[in-house]
Amino acid sequence: MTGRLLIHAGTHKTASTYIQERLHLNQLSLKNHGYTYQHPNPGKLTFKNLASDICKGKLDSLANFIDKHQHESNNLLLSAEQFTVPLTNRKTLKKIQKIAKEKNYDITIIIFIRSQLDYINSRYTYSLRRFYHTCSFDEFLQAALNGHLPGESRQRGRLVKRNDIFNFWHFFKPLLNARSSGLEVKFIPFKQANQDPFDQFLESIGLIPGPHWLQCRNRYLNRSPGTRGVWLSRLLSQRLHALGIHPENIEGSSKIILNEEQWRGWHDPAHWGYGRKAAKSTYAHFAKANDLFANSVWGDDWQNIFPGDTELIKRRRCTYRPQSLKEELMMHGIADHLLSRIQDQMNPKPWHVLTTPIERLSARLHPQAR
Repeated sequence: MTGRLLIHAGTHKTASTYIQERLHLNQLSLKNHGYTYQHPNPGKLTFKNLASDICKGKLDSLANFIDKHQHESNNLLLSAEQFTVPLTNRKTLKKIQKIAKEKNYDITIIIFIRSQLDYINSRYTYSLRRFYHTCSFDEFLQAALNGHLPGESRQRGRLVKRNDIFNFWHFFKPLLNARSSGLEVKFIPFKQANQDPFDQFLESIGLIPGPHWLQCRNRYLNRSPGTRGVWLSRLLSQRLHALGIHPENIEGSSKIILNEEQWRGWHDPAHWGYGRKAAKSTYAHFAKANDLFANSVWGDDWQNIFPGDTELIKRRRCTYRPQSLKEELMMHGIADHLLSRIQDQMNPKPWHVLTTPIERLSARLHPQAR
Protein backbone atom coordinates (compact mmCIF):
# COMPACT_ATOMS: atom_id res chain seq x y z
CA MET A 1 0.00 0.00 0.00
CA THR A 2 1.26 3.46 -0.90
CA GLY A 3 1.78 5.75 2.09
CA ARG A 4 1.67 9.52 2.36
CA LEU A 5 4.50 11.77 3.44
CA LEU A 6 2.91 15.04 4.55
CA ILE A 7 5.30 17.97 4.90
CA HIS A 8 4.04 21.16 6.57
CA ALA A 9 6.50 23.90 5.62
CA GLY A 10 5.23 27.09 7.27
CA THR A 11 5.71 29.66 6.02
CA HIS A 12 7.20 31.70 8.84
CA LYS A 13 4.75 33.74 10.90
CA THR A 14 1.71 31.63 10.04
CA ALA A 15 1.14 30.07 13.49
CA SER A 16 3.53 27.18 12.80
CA THR A 17 4.66 26.98 16.43
CA TYR A 18 1.04 26.82 17.55
CA ILE A 19 0.18 24.11 15.00
CA GLN A 20 3.24 22.08 15.96
CA GLU A 21 2.44 22.28 19.66
CA ARG A 22 -1.11 21.05 19.06
CA LEU A 23 0.12 18.25 16.80
CA HIS A 24 2.45 17.16 19.60
CA LEU A 25 -0.32 17.31 22.20
CA ASN A 26 -2.59 15.25 19.94
CA GLN A 27 -0.10 12.57 18.90
CA LEU A 28 -2.31 9.77 20.24
CA SER A 29 -5.45 11.08 18.52
CA LEU A 30 -3.52 11.49 15.28
CA LYS A 31 -2.25 7.92 15.57
CA ASN A 32 -5.82 6.70 16.09
CA HIS A 33 -6.72 8.42 12.82
CA GLY A 34 -3.78 6.80 11.01
CA TYR A 35 -1.25 9.66 11.22
CA THR A 36 2.23 9.45 12.76
CA TYR A 37 3.67 12.67 14.17
CA GLN A 38 6.97 11.66 15.74
CA HIS A 39 10.01 13.91 16.05
CA PRO A 40 13.22 12.35 14.68
CA ASN A 41 15.46 13.24 17.64
CA PRO A 42 14.41 12.04 21.13
CA GLY A 43 14.09 14.93 23.56
CA LYS A 44 13.85 17.56 20.80
CA LEU A 45 10.29 18.47 19.87
CA THR A 46 11.20 19.76 16.43
CA PHE A 47 11.88 18.73 12.84
CA LYS A 48 14.38 21.57 12.38
CA ASN A 49 17.36 19.23 12.52
CA LEU A 50 15.89 17.05 9.78
CA ALA A 51 15.26 20.12 7.62
CA SER A 52 18.83 21.25 8.33
CA ASP A 53 20.24 17.87 7.27
CA ILE A 54 18.34 18.05 3.98
CA CYS A 55 19.74 21.54 3.37
CA LYS A 56 23.23 20.14 3.98
CA GLY A 57 22.66 17.43 1.40
CA LYS A 58 22.20 14.70 3.99
CA LEU A 59 19.14 13.15 2.38
CA ASP A 60 19.83 9.88 4.19
CA SER A 61 18.29 11.47 7.28
CA LEU A 62 14.94 11.66 5.51
CA ALA A 63 15.25 8.10 4.18
CA ASN A 64 16.15 6.82 7.66
CA PHE A 65 13.21 8.68 9.22
CA ILE A 66 10.80 7.04 6.78
CA ASP A 67 12.34 3.61 7.39
CA LYS A 68 12.02 4.04 11.14
CA HIS A 69 8.34 5.03 11.15
CA GLN A 70 6.84 3.55 8.00
CA HIS A 71 5.27 0.62 9.86
CA GLU A 72 3.46 2.85 12.37
CA SER A 73 0.83 4.26 9.99
CA ASN A 74 0.17 5.07 6.35
CA ASN A 75 0.62 8.81 6.93
CA LEU A 76 3.91 10.30 8.15
CA LEU A 77 3.57 13.94 9.18
CA LEU A 78 6.49 16.40 9.35
CA SER A 79 6.29 20.07 10.31
CA ALA A 80 8.92 22.82 10.26
CA GLU A 81 9.07 26.22 8.59
CA GLN A 82 12.66 25.41 7.64
CA PHE A 83 11.46 22.86 5.06
CA THR A 84 10.54 25.83 2.85
CA VAL A 85 14.19 26.30 1.81
CA PRO A 86 14.82 22.80 0.38
CA LEU A 87 11.30 22.52 -1.06
CA THR A 88 11.79 25.68 -3.11
CA ASN A 89 15.11 24.44 -4.45
CA ARG A 90 14.36 22.55 -7.68
CA LYS A 91 17.17 20.00 -7.42
CA THR A 92 16.60 19.25 -3.74
CA LEU A 93 12.85 18.93 -4.28
CA LYS A 94 13.49 16.29 -6.95
CA LYS A 95 15.76 14.39 -4.56
CA ILE A 96 13.05 14.41 -1.88
CA GLN A 97 10.52 13.15 -4.42
CA LYS A 98 12.91 10.40 -5.51
CA ILE A 99 13.40 9.16 -1.93
CA ALA A 100 9.64 9.17 -1.28
CA LYS A 101 9.01 7.22 -4.47
CA GLU A 102 11.66 4.63 -3.56
CA LYS A 103 9.96 4.19 -0.17
CA ASN A 104 6.54 3.89 -1.85
CA TYR A 105 5.25 7.20 -0.50
CA ASP A 106 3.28 9.95 -2.16
CA ILE A 107 4.12 13.46 -1.02
CA THR A 108 1.67 16.12 0.15
CA ILE A 109 3.10 19.55 0.90
CA ILE A 110 1.10 22.01 3.01
CA ILE A 111 2.06 25.69 3.07
CA PHE A 112 0.21 28.62 4.64
CA ILE A 113 0.21 31.91 2.77
CA ARG A 114 -0.05 35.23 4.59
CA SER A 115 -0.72 38.56 2.89
CA GLN A 116 2.54 40.47 2.40
CA LEU A 117 1.27 43.51 4.29
CA ASP A 118 0.77 41.38 7.41
CA TYR A 119 3.71 39.10 6.69
CA ILE A 120 6.38 41.81 6.38
CA ASN A 121 5.15 43.63 9.48
CA SER A 122 5.23 40.38 11.45
CA ARG A 123 8.67 39.38 10.13
CA TYR A 124 9.95 42.79 11.27
CA THR A 125 8.87 42.33 14.90
CA TYR A 126 9.94 38.67 14.78
CA SER A 127 13.48 39.46 13.63
CA LEU A 128 13.89 42.56 15.78
CA ARG A 129 12.99 40.83 19.06
CA ARG A 130 15.66 38.26 18.17
CA PHE A 131 18.13 41.15 17.63
CA TYR A 132 18.97 40.11 14.06
CA HIS A 133 19.32 43.74 12.93
CA THR A 134 18.88 47.36 14.00
CA CYS A 135 16.63 48.57 11.15
CA SER A 136 13.69 50.91 11.44
CA PHE A 137 10.50 49.52 9.95
CA ASP A 138 10.87 51.71 6.85
CA GLU A 139 14.41 50.39 6.29
CA PHE A 140 13.25 46.81 6.78
CA LEU A 141 10.33 47.32 4.39
CA GLN A 142 12.58 48.64 1.65
CA ALA A 143 14.88 45.65 2.07
CA ALA A 144 11.90 43.28 2.01
CA LEU A 145 10.61 44.78 -1.23
CA ASN A 146 14.02 43.98 -2.69
CA GLY A 147 13.79 40.42 -1.39
CA HIS A 148 16.33 40.84 1.42
CA LEU A 149 15.88 40.03 5.12
CA PRO A 150 18.27 42.21 7.17
CA GLY A 151 20.47 40.34 9.60
CA GLU A 152 19.48 36.86 8.43
CA SER A 153 21.89 34.40 6.86
CA ARG A 154 21.74 34.01 3.08
CA GLN A 155 22.89 30.40 3.38
CA ARG A 156 21.26 27.33 4.89
CA GLY A 157 23.56 24.34 4.71
CA ARG A 158 24.59 23.95 1.07
CA LEU A 159 21.58 25.88 -0.18
CA VAL A 160 21.48 29.60 -0.86
CA LYS A 161 18.25 31.13 0.42
CA ARG A 162 16.06 32.66 -2.24
CA ASN A 163 15.91 36.46 -2.34
CA ASP A 164 12.27 36.67 -3.43
CA ILE A 165 10.48 35.20 -0.41
CA PHE A 166 7.67 37.78 -0.43
CA ASN A 167 6.94 37.35 -4.14
CA PHE A 168 5.02 34.10 -3.92
CA TRP A 169 4.63 33.70 -7.68
CA HIS A 170 8.43 33.60 -8.08
CA PHE A 171 9.41 32.07 -4.75
CA PHE A 172 7.17 29.01 -5.06
CA LYS A 173 7.78 28.49 -8.78
CA PRO A 174 9.59 25.13 -8.25
CA LEU A 175 6.59 23.84 -6.28
CA LEU A 176 4.09 25.29 -8.74
CA ASN A 177 5.89 23.54 -11.60
CA ALA A 178 6.00 20.26 -9.66
CA ARG A 179 2.32 20.73 -8.80
CA SER A 180 1.43 20.99 -12.48
CA SER A 181 3.30 17.70 -12.96
CA GLY A 182 1.27 15.88 -10.32
CA LEU A 183 2.85 16.72 -6.93
CA GLU A 184 0.16 17.48 -4.35
CA VAL A 185 0.85 20.95 -2.96
CA LYS A 186 -1.77 22.68 -0.83
CA PHE A 187 -1.46 26.42 -0.30
CA ILE A 188 -3.73 27.59 2.53
CA PRO A 189 -4.75 31.25 2.99
CA PHE A 190 -3.73 32.03 6.57
CA LYS A 191 -6.72 32.55 8.89
CA GLN A 192 -9.18 32.74 6.01
CA ALA A 193 -12.59 33.73 7.41
CA ASN A 194 -10.85 33.98 10.82
CA GLN A 195 -10.59 30.20 11.01
CA ASP A 196 -8.20 28.70 13.55
CA PRO A 197 -4.95 27.71 11.74
CA PHE A 198 -4.90 24.28 13.41
CA ASP A 199 -8.42 23.61 12.14
CA GLN A 200 -7.35 24.74 8.67
CA PHE A 201 -4.42 22.37 8.87
CA LEU A 202 -6.55 19.40 9.96
CA GLU A 203 -8.92 19.97 7.06
CA SER A 204 -6.00 20.12 4.63
CA ILE A 205 -4.86 16.61 5.61
CA GLY A 206 -8.36 15.15 5.61
CA LEU A 207 -9.30 15.32 9.30
CA ILE A 208 -12.31 16.97 10.91
CA PRO A 209 -11.76 19.78 13.45
CA GLY A 210 -13.65 19.73 16.72
CA PRO A 211 -13.48 20.06 20.51
CA HIS A 212 -11.97 16.57 20.90
CA TRP A 213 -8.59 17.91 19.73
CA LEU A 214 -6.55 19.04 22.76
CA GLN A 215 -5.84 22.75 23.11
CA CYS A 216 -2.54 24.43 24.00
CA ARG A 217 -2.16 25.72 27.53
CA ASN A 218 -0.67 28.92 26.13
CA ARG A 219 -2.32 29.94 22.87
CA TYR A 220 0.24 32.65 22.16
CA LEU A 221 3.33 30.49 22.00
CA ASN A 222 5.23 32.71 19.59
CA ARG A 223 3.55 36.08 20.03
CA SER A 224 4.98 39.39 18.91
CA PRO A 225 5.91 42.20 21.29
CA GLY A 226 3.72 45.29 21.59
CA THR A 227 4.72 48.78 20.50
CA ARG A 228 6.98 49.52 23.49
CA GLY A 229 8.53 46.08 23.21
CA VAL A 230 9.40 46.66 19.56
CA TRP A 231 10.98 50.04 20.35
CA LEU A 232 12.95 48.50 23.22
CA SER A 233 14.03 45.60 20.98
CA ARG A 234 15.61 47.97 18.50
CA LEU A 235 17.29 50.01 21.23
CA LEU A 236 18.80 46.90 22.84
CA SER A 237 19.76 45.47 19.45
CA GLN A 238 21.70 48.66 18.68
CA ARG A 239 23.67 48.22 21.91
CA LEU A 240 24.36 44.54 21.21
CA HIS A 241 25.52 45.17 17.64
CA ALA A 242 27.74 48.07 18.78
CA LEU A 243 29.47 45.68 21.20
CA GLY A 244 29.75 42.91 18.60
CA ILE A 245 27.47 40.55 20.54
CA HIS A 246 25.86 38.12 18.10
CA PRO A 247 22.27 37.05 18.86
CA GLU A 248 23.16 33.38 18.36
CA ASN A 249 25.38 33.65 21.45
CA ILE A 250 22.53 34.91 23.63
CA GLU A 251 20.64 32.14 25.37
CA GLY A 252 16.87 32.54 25.03
CA SER A 253 17.24 35.72 22.98
CA SER A 254 13.73 35.48 21.52
CA LYS A 255 12.13 35.59 24.99
CA ILE A 256 14.05 38.50 26.53
CA ILE A 257 11.74 41.30 25.39
CA LEU A 258 8.56 39.23 25.80
CA ASN A 259 9.53 38.36 29.38
CA GLU A 260 10.35 41.99 30.13
CA GLU A 261 6.95 43.09 28.83
CA GLN A 262 5.21 40.54 30.99
CA TRP A 263 7.29 41.39 34.06
CA ARG A 264 6.51 45.09 33.71
CA GLY A 265 2.83 44.53 32.98
CA TRP A 266 2.94 46.15 29.55
CA HIS A 267 -0.19 45.45 27.52
CA ASP A 268 0.41 47.59 24.45
CA PRO A 269 -1.31 47.41 21.07
CA ALA A 270 0.32 45.47 18.25
CA HIS A 271 2.98 47.22 16.22
CA TRP A 272 1.89 48.31 12.74
CA GLY A 273 4.75 49.96 10.92
CA TYR A 274 3.02 51.10 7.74
CA GLY A 275 1.70 54.53 7.04
CA ARG A 276 -1.20 54.42 4.59
CA LYS A 277 0.98 55.52 1.68
CA ALA A 278 3.55 52.79 2.36
CA ALA A 279 0.82 50.16 2.76
CA LYS A 280 -0.77 51.15 -0.54
CA SER A 281 2.53 51.10 -2.43
CA THR A 282 3.48 47.73 -0.89
CA TYR A 283 0.18 46.24 -1.96
CA ALA A 284 0.68 47.61 -5.47
CA HIS A 285 4.25 46.28 -5.58
CA PHE A 286 3.04 42.67 -5.29
CA ALA A 287 -0.37 43.03 -7.00
CA LYS A 288 0.46 41.53 -10.40
CA ALA A 289 2.44 38.58 -9.02
CA ASN A 290 -0.23 37.98 -6.35
CA ASP A 291 -2.98 37.68 -8.94
CA LEU A 292 -0.88 35.28 -11.00
CA PHE A 293 -0.24 33.18 -7.90
CA ALA A 294 -3.85 33.26 -6.63
CA ASN A 295 -5.35 32.33 -9.98
CA SER A 296 -2.86 29.52 -10.43
CA VAL A 297 -3.41 28.09 -6.93
CA TRP A 298 -7.00 28.95 -6.00
CA GLY A 299 -8.55 29.89 -9.35
CA ASP A 300 -9.48 33.37 -8.12
CA ASP A 301 -8.07 36.88 -7.81
CA TRP A 302 -5.94 37.74 -4.79
CA GLN A 303 -8.38 40.34 -3.43
CA ASN A 304 -11.11 37.70 -3.23
CA ILE A 305 -8.84 35.36 -1.25
CA PHE A 306 -7.47 38.11 1.01
CA PRO A 307 -10.27 40.70 1.27
CA GLY A 308 -8.76 41.91 4.55
CA ASP A 309 -5.98 43.68 2.63
CA THR A 310 -8.43 46.50 1.94
CA GLU A 311 -8.66 47.24 5.67
CA LEU A 312 -4.91 46.79 6.18
CA ILE A 313 -4.22 49.50 3.60
CA LYS A 314 -6.45 51.88 5.59
CA ARG A 315 -5.02 50.90 8.98
CA ARG A 316 -3.26 53.68 10.86
CA ARG A 317 0.39 53.39 11.81
CA CYS A 318 0.74 52.16 15.39
CA THR A 319 4.22 52.56 16.85
CA TYR A 320 5.79 53.86 20.05
CA ARG A 321 7.80 56.99 20.78
CA PRO A 322 8.70 58.23 24.27
CA GLN A 323 6.51 61.20 25.16
CA SER A 324 9.01 62.92 27.42
CA LEU A 325 12.72 63.03 28.24
CA LYS A 326 11.99 61.22 31.51
CA GLU A 327 10.22 58.41 29.66
CA GLU A 328 13.03 58.11 27.12
CA LEU A 329 15.64 57.94 29.87
CA MET A 330 13.59 55.23 31.56
CA MET A 331 13.52 53.13 28.36
CA HIS A 332 17.26 53.57 27.88
CA GLY A 333 17.74 52.50 31.48
CA ILE A 334 15.73 49.33 30.88
CA ALA A 335 17.86 48.58 27.81
CA ASP A 336 21.02 49.07 29.92
CA HIS A 337 19.75 46.67 32.57
CA LEU A 338 18.89 44.04 29.95
CA LEU A 339 22.32 44.45 28.35
CA SER A 340 23.97 43.98 31.74
CA ARG A 341 21.94 40.84 32.32
CA ILE A 342 22.91 39.44 28.92
CA GLN A 343 26.60 40.14 29.56
CA ASP A 344 26.38 38.41 32.95
CA GLN A 345 24.70 35.44 31.30
CA MET A 346 27.46 35.18 28.70
CA ASN A 347 30.19 35.49 31.32
CA PRO A 348 28.72 33.97 34.50
CA LYS A 349 30.34 34.45 37.89
CA PRO A 350 29.46 32.71 41.18
CA TRP A 351 28.25 35.94 42.78
CA HIS A 352 25.66 36.48 40.04
CA VAL A 353 23.40 34.14 42.01
CA LEU A 354 23.06 36.99 44.51
CA THR A 355 23.51 40.07 42.33
CA THR A 356 21.13 39.15 39.48
CA PRO A 357 17.90 39.21 41.58
CA ILE A 358 19.01 42.50 43.16
CA GLU A 359 19.79 43.98 39.75
CA ARG A 360 16.41 42.85 38.43
CA LEU A 361 14.57 44.49 41.32
CA SER A 362 16.62 47.66 40.82
CA ALA A 363 15.71 47.64 37.12
CA ARG A 364 12.04 47.73 38.05
CA LEU A 365 12.23 50.33 40.79
CA HIS A 366 14.84 52.61 39.16
CA PRO A 367 15.18 51.64 35.47
CA GLN A 368 17.22 54.71 34.49
CA ALA A 369 19.73 54.35 37.33
CA ARG A 370 22.82 52.88 35.61
